Amino acid sequence: MIFNYFFQKIKDRTDAAGGSDGGADKTVGAVLTSAADNERLLKELFAGSSDFVTRGFTFKGVNGESERAVLAFMDGMTSAEILNDSIIKPLMYGVRDTPDTGSGACGGEPGNRSSIEAVNDILLSVGEIKVTSDISDAVEGILNGDCVMFIDGCGECTVMNCKGFEKRGVEQPAYDVSMRGPRESFNENLRTNTSLLRRRIKNRDLVFESTTVGRKTNTNVCIVYVNGLADAELVAEVKRRISYINVDLILESGYIEEYIEDSPFSVFATMGITERPDVLAGKLLEGRVGIMVDGSPFVLTAPYLFAEAFQNPEDYYSRTIYSSLVRIFRYIAFLLSILVPGLYVALTSFHQELIPSSLLFNMAAASEGVPFTSFAEIAIFLFVFEMLKEAGVHMPKNIGQTTSIVGGLVLGDAAVQAGIISAPAVIIISFTAVSSFMVPAINNEITLLRWIFLFLGGVLGGYGISVGIIGLTLHITGMQSFGYSFFAPFFPERVEDIKDTFVRVPLWMMRRRPTGMAHADRVRENTPIPPNDK
Repeated sequence: MIFNYFFQKIKDRTDAAGGSDGGADKTVGAVLTSAADNERLLKELFAGSSDFVTRGFTFKGVNGESERAVLAFMDGMTSAEILNDSIIKPLMYGVRDTPDTGSGACGGEPGNRSSIEAVNDILLSVGEIKVTSDISDAVEGILNGDCVMFIDGCGECTVMNCKGFEKRGVEQPAYDVSMRGPRESFNENLRTNTSLLRRRIKNRDLVFESTTVGRKTNTNVCIVYVNGLADAELVAEVKRRISYINVDLILESGYIEEYIEDSPFSVFATMGITERPDVLAGKLLEGRVGIMVDGSPFVLTAPYLFAEAFQNPEDYYSRTIYSSLVRIFRYIAFLLSILVPGLYVALTSFHQELIPSSLLFNMAAASEGVPFTSFAEIAIFLFVFEMLKEAGVHMPKNIGQTTSIVGGLVLGDAAVQAGIISAPAVIIISFTAVSSFMVPAINNEITLLRWIFLFLGGVLGGYGISVGIIGLTLHITGMQSFGYSFFAPFFPERVEDIKDTFVRVPLWMMRRRPTGMAHADRVRENTPIPPNDK
């Protein structure tokens, strides 16, 4: 809490000093009337970039006169097929007859169209076109993979969508894995991600608002929400926090999360992440806001509640009885995975009288000859387990699985046989490891809490464990996520919203959206209750 207080003071002072200067470092200026001068200016701006390409050519304009034009684009970012077939070929061999086009390249009598408008309307066969007189818009378009066309004698340019860079296809989720449900996940392309979401929410109220963050990287960030469901104050707060980010680079959504999250020094994250379009669609329809970052397959969601960590997409695709049972197991697994190592150390070191005599004698026999205390052997083997887990995650897939399995079996058995660690300690660590994997959304938080409770149990015994539980409860109940209580609906208590926490009641019983998120339209289900089976 103290760390959070000082961090918030520093953050407020930073925002007041220069937060409004955030955003991309853009080149300001107007498009020149000479195509050659514009080409020269862009070559100066992209000096030393071998992938920047310009293509000058002459075409016969719609007024019958020869026109000089220059195309500017980034090699590898644009589609050669679109450039050749939809831009260059129509310009050089397209239709040239049209009335009322005006005289000259960009001039014309009142009421007549300019030459660039006529070219766009008649000769170009590109789906998305933008006319601008600002050179910064042209530079931004080139960096995003668009092609920019300058026509001699015109103070405007045409930015044409012809993106064609390589991207990863839509694959199965690697983070939010489930046996039943859609098998699509987001990838690193922002427009692909928006289309995946649009396929699931075919509603005109689904809004995508784009902005650019990062002075050097100019990363595209998209704020997504359902207009009429998301609270206007929540949307405004998300926009405000993102607008204050004044940094050189944004490479992944984790950068955005760290700059705008609440309680940055807390063990728990106050923003959710997902790589599944169906999960994001469900959260948006509850009134939440999503943040998509170009180059990242993980989408941020706000606000994020503690109960969401125990919810799995498969819970809503399976029948309610099984889903509720598994969800209860997740809560139990969370408590066991953070408390069992500390409780084991506290019992064996301070409270042996609480252990049944027969079990105590067996544990003492198994620990005979071990040179370490129970706290030391649990800490050592827990450290070894964390090393094996990290090695298995970051090594190549096939080698990582082999390392985890062989390393765990060989090291555990060898350590017991050598008398370095006792068999009960190996059982405790293995049990807590399996338990933590039942709640993958907060696996990192579980790891930190496990070490904290292990230290409290090793130093203060049962009293330390009790203090830790009380402190953890106070910490969680005092946290907020974008103005919403992190521990809702347990604190403050909202009985109606508990239907989707410890258990998952039938979908036809969850008639209203979570309290406080969707103010205008809280009713999400009006299906009549199914009749009882006879």
